[in-house]
Amino acid sequence: MANNALYGKLPFTNNTDFANAHRGFIAPLPQNIIKGEQGNVIWNPAKYNFVKEGEKAPNTVNPSLWRQSQLINIGGLFKVTDGVYQIRNLDLSNMTIIEGEKGITVIDPLLSAEPAKEGMDLYYANRGKKPVVAVLFTPQSR
Repeated sequence: MANNALYGKLPFTNNTDFANAHRGFIAPLPQNIIKGEQGNVIWNPAKYNFVKEGEKAPNTVNPSLWRQSQLINIGGLFKVTDGVYQIRNLDLSNMTIIEGEKGITVIDPLLSAEPAKEGMDLYYANRGKKPVVAVLFTPQSR
């Protein structure tokens, strides 16, 4: 199989990417289903439980794509560096929060309001409530 042949060609035993992805971990994401005002499901983290870190890719999946899925599935609140935090894997994008003297700047506040609120609640629960002084949307978030 072409997919299995990749294991001999690429450095899948190098786990530096996983160590980097876990670095700065502060708190896990809530595991509840996030619903909209009408009760519709906005984000269900359980839908991605089949992707487990450390497990070999199924024969039908390119191992590089499987590895990327494993890395993306590492979620929670992370400290990137002093004053810079990220909420990862609460939807298809990551929220970055920069702490300043007068409050926080939120970069890419996720794709919809409900996961954004969950992300802000997670940040506030672990870093304290600070006023939002700016919100920035980058092209990758839209």
